[in-house]
Amino acid sequence: MSPAGRTALALAVLALGGCDRMQGGSTVAAAPENAAPSIEAISAVPLGDVAGPGKTPAPAIQDNPYAHNPQAVQQGEDLFVRMNCAGCHGYGAKGSMGPNLTDHYWRYGGTPVQIFKSIYEGRPQGMPAWNPALPPNDIWKLVSYIQSLGGTFPASAYQAWVQGDVPGTQFSPETASTLPADAAKAKPRNETATSSPAEARPDPGKTP
Repeated sequence: MSPAGRTALALAVLALGGCDRMQGGSTVAAAPENAAPSIEAISAVPLGDVAGPGKTPAPAIQDNPYAHNPQAVQQGEDLFVRMNCAGCHGYGAKGSMGPNLTDHYWRYGGTPVQIFKSIYEGRPQGMPAWNPALPPNDIWKLVSYIQSLGGTFPASAYQAWVQGDVPGTQFSPETASTLPADAAKAKPRNETATSSPAEARPDPGKTP
């Protein structure tokens, strides 16, 4: 083969290789934008407010390392289906046996680290601990998908959440009349257009 022919063949091989890499790009794992806090640091983040003076733990207000990463969101959605999260939370994550993940009501917190902890550690009444079945990076991708659904809170809202000061947080109908007027304007959790909030009683179970 002439030198010109060998050069043409080499260029053709390179071109085909380039096409293959482009076609397989969707299978490449999403890369985190920032370093994730260590598992030890995350585990030390309390579920609620800490009594007495103290500072908010730094990991508690750290954002998802895959924040603003569409590829991580897609991979998180794939994991959500593949690991059967949808079996409990519904394929639209609007709730089934497990709670709704698209609204603003979070029993154990709706900031990135709090959601990570709930998946990693598990929670009472049916939520299994996904450590060590899933590595931390995959759990962060699940968090990315849940964040994309619109019901979560930013990392900066952690301290306000544990103190009950997050604006717009949903609440149960039973507590509606006990809230300040401005807070009571928000729609109570589980209240439908055809139902009215149950009357709150300061002495539930006692004789009126």
